[in-house]
Amino acid sequence: MRRLAFGVSVLAFALGLGCGKTHAPSGPQGGGGSEVGAAGDGTSGTPGGGATAGSSGVSGSASKAGNGGGASAGATSSGGAAGGSTLPPDGPIPPAAALHKLDLLLMVDNSRNTAEKQRLLKDAVDWLLKGGAKLAADDIHVGVVTSSLGSHGATGTGDVCTKPTENDHAQLLGVVRPGLTTFKQSGFLAWGPAADPSIDTVIAELDPMIDAAGELGCGYEASLEAWYRFLVDPSPPGSILVDPSTQTARVTSVDEIVLAQRKAFLRSDSVLAIVMVTDENDCSVQDQGYGWLIARAAPNFRSTSACVNPNDACCQSCGEASTHPGCPPIANDSECVKGSTLAQSADNLNLRCFDQKRRFGFDLLYPISRYTDALTRQTAWGSDGEIGANPIFVGLMRHPSQVILTGIVGVPWQDLADKASLTGAGLTNLTAAELLAQDRWKVIVGDPTASPPERPTDPFMIEADYDRAMLSSVHANPISGDVLVPSTSMDPQANKINGHESAIMGQDLQAACIFPLGTPKVCDTAAHDAGASCRCYATDSPINSALCQPPAAGSPTTTQSYEQASPGIRHLQLLQSLGDNAVTASACPKVTTPDAADYGYRPAMKALAARLERAFNP
Repeated sequence: MRRLAFGVSVLAFALGLGCGKTHAPSGPQGGGGSEVGAAGDGTSGTPGGGATAGSSGVSGSASKAGNGGGASAGATSSGGAAGGSTLPPDGPIPPAAALHKLDLLLMVDNSRNTAEKQRLLKDAVDWLLKGGAKLAADDIHVGVVTSSLGSHGATGTGDVCTKPTENDHAQLLGVVRPGLTTFKQSGFLAWGPAADPSIDTVIAELDPMIDAAGELGCGYEASLEAWYRFLVDPSPPGSILVDPSTQTARVTSVDEIVLAQRKAFLRSDSVLAIVMVTDENDCSVQDQGYGWLIARAAPNFRSTSACVNPNDACCQSCGEASTHPGCPPIANDSECVKGSTLAQSADNLNLRCFDQKRRFGFDLLYPISRYTDALTRQTAWGSDGEIGANPIFVGLMRHPSQVILTGIVGVPWQDLADKASLTGAGLTNLTAAELLAQDRWKVIVGDPTASPPERPTDPFMIEADYDRAMLSSVHANPISGDVLVPSTSMDPQANKINGHESAIMGQDLQAACIFPLGTPKVCDTAAHDAGASCRCYATDSPINSALCQPPAAGSPTTTQSYEQASPGIRHLQLLQSLGDNAVTASACPKVTTPDAADYGYRPAMKALAARLERAFNP
């Protein structure tokens, strides 16, 4: 078994070696990281059944951690299969019946600089509930959770996300935040025959609930795991501790509050809609094993030279005690001779969730297949590694076609717009079928399963901590024709997608898109001293961000005129895998005039309402 440089630590659970329980439902896809942060979720690859981690696959059975284990580290850093017995396949779910209830869960990114997206979400959901789009439901539950799930066991000085404000435990905000009005003190809101008779009252109570999410949450946004933990996890973690003898984390208790809230909120005879709004890629860290290393302040492990292609069988961590079969010895590797860990300057904490397999030699995020399965299968993995019944499908009254995920995430709206609204007024997003027919997933996701991974053909969707205009071989968006502009530009509207690149080498990720703020922010000394979220403090001036330049062009100022979103590759992979059960939208709205019909995130709600109509009346 592979060991890390802790001396006694077994690198098993986190990398999917199959230690302990290896039985699991076979996953339809593998999941993991890839070059330029495009986390892979493969539909093809090496079948599982071996002793080392990293293969993508469609056969075999998923490991306890949800990570793969092929014959030797294979196509992606996690996913597919591991050796062991296989549970019987899920039985068929009966055909969908007409339903009239709606359970609506909002997953709100509450990291810094998200207030504008939260404001746009409020407007859009209010618009939906008020009848802005036809919604065939007369009995509605509405709940809110945030993307903050804490440090996953890290507790050291300087470790990330250890503050109480950075862990909402996937509990409903109506309970987590004091002073909010909820239905019978349940933590959620309800409208219908047995609840509040006025939808206006529900809306008036929902707005402060979204506001209460705030911007003090964990910067490692677990936007997928947050809704999974609340809705699906058979054993949501109550506490996570790191064993000092093995340096591995384990779940030590179950969160009974989450279980009770879920039981009250999620009905077996409703249509379930999840709406997630986030401006950064998902960072759903594994709760057991070595996931806590992501939040640790100390530098992380270095990867071998083969990891220039993270899907190479010889890509592994320099911190491992043994070399993958058939690969050159780790001790002689040109990267590993520099030391098993990276220099602090090469491991910026802002980038810990980015491109893990290439940079560290392992992937400590849950595979995308975990979330695909959660919305389509009768069984689900608990965070303690045990399998249980999937609460979404208990009772078999709800069909997978009646579970809809809407992702308002980091992708240019231009990549999702239909032909008429690409250049005309308003915005209509392409449906799932249209995205597939027009080959848009190649544009916004690429092929993470290829070796080496194929980047998105839209260069704005390449996750990168460098100036993509200088180094990318593809410079223009294939849909709109907008060209990447170098970070030396002084024009925040040099292109219509992200303005221009920023001089952020090794510090942060480039924006997929930007949009004007409804009200510009002043990032002065008073704001800094108050701890306000702002992207344009005087210390930010050297990166020459388009967000901080006057709309008419000029040098950066301490007034922030724009907001941004970075590529949401993992979210998009999940949305792609769900096909017709997904609604895909941009966190960067096209229309920012409040009195316009397609203002803000209303096009996303319009698309969700259309999809819900079919779910209510299959």
